[in-house]
Amino acid sequence: MKNPLLVVGLMLAAAAALIGAVIVLGKQSQENFVGNATGLNLPTAFPAKESKTTPEERPVASETGPWPKAAFDETRYAFGKMAVNSKNQHTFVIRNDGEADLIMKEGQPTCKCTTFALDSRVVKPGEETKLVIDWKAGPGPDRAFHHGGDVYTNDPKNSQINFGVEGKIEMPVEVLPNVWNIGKINRDKTGTLQATIGSPLSDQLEIESVESPSGTVTVKVSPMNIEELAAAGWVKGFRLDVEIAADIPGGKFEEDVKINIKGVDQVPFVTAKLTASKYGSVILQPLDGTLFVPDKLLLQLGQFPASEGRNAKLLAIVEEKNMTEPFRIIDVEADPPFLKASLEPIGIPTGTVHRYAVEIIVPPGRPLVEKTMAKRGHITIRTNLPSKESISTDVLMHSH
Repeated sequence: MKNPLLVVGLMLAAAAALIGAVIVLGKQSQENFVGNATGLNLPTAFPAKESKTTPEERPVASETGPWPKAAFDETRYAFGKMAVNSKNQHTFVIRNDGEADLIMKEGQPTCKCTTFALDSRVVKPGEETKLVIDWKAGPGPDRAFHHGGDVYTNDPKNSQINFGVEGKIEMPVEVLPNVWNIGKINRDKTGTLQATIGSPLSDQLEIESVESPSGTVTVKVSPMNIEELAAAGWVKGFRLDVEIAADIPGGKFEEDVKINIKGVDQVPFVTAKLTASKYGSVILQPLDGTLFVPDKLLLQLGQFPASEGRNAKLLAIVEEKNMTEPFRIIDVEADPPFLKASLEPIGIPTGTVHRYAVEIIVPPGRPLVEKTMAKRGHITIRTNLPSKESISTDVLMHSH
C-alpha cells in the first residue's frame, strides 16, 4: 500500500463516527422508547393501591403534646358458645389516662354481621366512654367466629386499636349422621343403624317421641356417657338405635323421621332423612348400553331429540314363588306421564327365579322435558306379584 498512514487515519475516523452514532442512537432510543413503542400499550405509571381508611379520616396526634393516653382492660371478648341465627352484644370501656382530649373514630367492621359504635368520640382526661359491639350469628355452625374492627385515636402510642369478639357458633341440636342411610336390606331382614342426637348448648335436652310416617321405623333412645359427650362436644346427648321393619316395600325406601324434643328454646323437633334399598322379589340391574345405578335406583336416559324419543333396558330378576299366573305389568305411574314400560322374558328360568328385560320407553314426538338430580323424574311399574311389589326407579333425562 502506497500510503499506510492515510489508511490508518481513515480507519480511525470511521470508528469514531460509528461510536458516535451508537451513542446518539442509544440516547434517542432510551428517551423516546414509550413514544416509539406504538401498539404495545405499555403503561407509563402504575396506580397506587387504595386504602379503605385514608389518613385524612383519622384523628391526628399532636406533635408537641400534651397527649392523651387510651387505656382499656380488654380488646378481646370470648363469648364461648351461642346458637346459630342468634344475636349478642358486648361493651368495651376506653379510658383517657392522658393530659389532653382523647379523640377517636370507628373504622370498618370485619363483616356485615358486626357493628360497633362509641358512646362518645371525645373523652376528657380522667373520663371514659363505651364501645358497644353487636354481632349476629349466621345460619350455620362456625367454630372459629372472630369479628370486630379498628378504633383510630390521637394517642401517638395507640393510634389504631383493634377490638373484637370470638367464640363458637353452634347448632342448638345436632343429629349425627343427619342422613340415616341404612343401605341394602335383604328379603325378610330388618335394617339397623346407630345415630346420636345432642346439644352443645343446653343440658336440658330431652327426647319426647320419635315419629315414623310409614310406621316401619322404630328408634330406641338411651343416654350418652361422659366420654361420648366429650368426644362429640355436647353437654347432653342420646344414642339412637334405629331399626327399619322387614316388611317395607321392595326397592328404594325414603322418609323423614321426626324427633320431638324439649328443653331447647325454639327447637320443638328435628328431622333425619332415612334411606334404604330392599331386595324383595325383584332385583334391578343394568343391561348393556343402559346407564343405571342399582344402589340409588337411578336411571339416566341422557340428552336426546324429543322427536326421536329414547328407550333403555333393565334386567329384572324376579322371584316368582307362590305365583299362580305369569308375571306381568298391571299399571304404570310416571313423571313425566308419557313414560311407558314393557316386559320381555330372558332365557330359561332357574327354579322359581325368572329374568326379564324391562324396557323404559320415551315415545317420540312428546313435549320437551328436563329432569335433573334436583328435580328427578320417576317411574313405578305395578306388577301382579303376591307381595304387591313394584318396579320403581328415578329417571334423569333431557329431551330437546
